[in-house]
Amino acid sequence: MEVALSAPQLLPEPQRRGTPLPLSQLVEESRSNASIPNHLLESKIYAKLKSNSLIQAEPSELHFSGFELGKDYIKILKLINISSEVMNIHIIPTQTKHFQTTYTKKYRLIPGLAYTLKVRFWPDEWRYFYDCVRVHCKGEENLLIPVHAYPVIDDLHIPPHIDLSAVPLGQSVSHAIPLRCSSPLDFEFQVYVIQPHEAFSVHPLTGVIPANGEVKIMVTFSPLQYETSQVTIQLVIAQFNTKPYLCTITGSSAPHLALSINSFQIVWANQYWIKNMHQAR
Repeated sequence: MEVALSAPQLLPEPQRRGTPLPLSQLVEESRSNASIPNHLLESKIYAKLKSNSLIQAEPSELHFSGFELGKDYIKILKLINISSEVMNIHIIPTQTKHFQTTYTKKYRLIPGLAYTLKVRFWPDEWRYFYDCVRVHCKGEENLLIPVHAYPVIDDLHIPPHIDLSAVPLGQSVSHAIPLRCSSPLDFEFQVYVIQPHEAFSVHPLTGVIPANGEVKIMVTFSPLQYETSQVTIQLVIAQFNTKPYLCTITGSSAPHLALSINSFQIVWANQYWIKNMHQAR
């Protein structure tokens, strides 16, 4: 159990240098903080990720994926003493105005215990935000914990498998895969056909999902012989920390399929005609 030896330390919100930056700028200007020794920022290198021989960061980086303007979001970061010695470390918190870091300062960090940091994020623009937490460790590589925040498409549902209805030779069947976006931003996409088949066509392979809108990927199957065929596509959305979507589409054709379909249509037409005759009487 961790014991708080002093009151929670709330890092003050200093004045931001410069004027507000345009939306196209990815990273805003860092703010100065009088409570942080400037020489630790200016004279030290912070490049080691996740852990060194003294401290381990869990998680190794923070992601605020998806947000709404005007709302607050909080992530927890733990800095664990994985050494066998009691130590003191210097924590340099987030430096931009959209992030605020709070934690309880300990006089000594006992092996196995941790600093628990709360990183708060409040967005006021639809864009990508970046900041970081730095940890200065005497005699060891200094740690860097990146902090990312970015809008995402959170209502995109791509099935891993799609089975098309059987179709006779010489005919085609099409299936639409909708790409919807409830975010007020456009997102580019690209489709890779990683397992092609000559009986399938996929379009478009590139495009834009409009803000608060929808676009469709059309898959058309035109069998060339009696067999079961497959095509596998990979969808990639142009957003930070994106993960590709894989989808396998299966289509088939069999002998006498056209005859079966025609027979069904004839039976259906006869039943429809008989029903109408009864109603007319």
